[in-house]
Amino acid sequence: MHDPYPFVCYPPPYDWKDPGHKQKQAFFKSVSDHAKFSGFPSMLLKDWMGGYFPNFIKTGIVIPHQDSEVELNHSVNPTYFDASKFNLLHAGNLMKQRNPEGLIKGFKLFLDNNPKAKEETRLLLLGNAAYHKSFIEKNVATIPEIHTQLSNVPFDEVYSLQKKVSVNIILEANSEISPFLPGKFPHCISAKKLILHLGPLNSETKRLLGEEYEYHSRVDDVGKIALLIERLYYIWKEDPNRLVLYREDLLYYISKDYLKKSINDLLNRSSL
Repeated sequence: MHDPYPFVCYPPPYDWKDPGHKQKQAFFKSVSDHAKFSGFPSMLLKDWMGGYFPNFIKTGIVIPHQDSEVELNHSVNPTYFDASKFNLLHAGNLMKQRNPEGLIKGFKLFLDNNPKAKEETRLLLLGNAAYHKSFIEKNVATIPEIHTQLSNVPFDEVYSLQKKVSVNIILEANSEISPFLPGKFPHCISAKKLILHLGPLNSETKRLLGEEYEYHSRVDDVGKIALLIERLYYIWKEDPNRLVLYREDLLYYISKDYLKKSINDLLNRSSL
């Protein structure tokens, strides 16, 4: 299960209540009661769905999204990217619940507080953002340090940039819990660059990064976002090579070796 099902099981602020949700819940309870094993990419998602269908707690296993180990086309070098600058990248769909307002305002506050940084800092927002398009376009019109491409961007281009930028951004909904493991999480981990995580404390991303991971803020905390960007910027100024997130535990967690171990464990459990 990549996401909650049926839609009515999504946590706030997602407010999806699809037609026939009661019948779908009854159907899915039957599925949960009869499945020998149930797979989730996230421990929090397993526990969340277990609150609706308790058998998932007993049968649930966590198999995270893997890094695809794609062979990069290193010739991908978009004209808007300048490797000599301090680049922060958010790549991915900014759906209604993923509001970039705090990020944009926090970035602007960082620039206001550090005007000399304007010449060497860029925020890249790549991906669909239909719900937030008018807000983004209105605000970035006066901030030339923000580059936007509010449409689909080829995977090769994004995957290459995630490895070249200074900082990757994971932005989640403004909520009390985010049980999802973002599909780009393994790519951000394999990029080995620091991650600016904007989301709730109770999120799968924060759980995996660890309780002590410092580059985290709620998505609407403009002051803290500005402060974290400033801290990352001055690390970059001192030595760009310090903006590294090398986590052997997480690299293994998203690897095919971990997937193979998980499948072998299931096969062994099935034979008992």
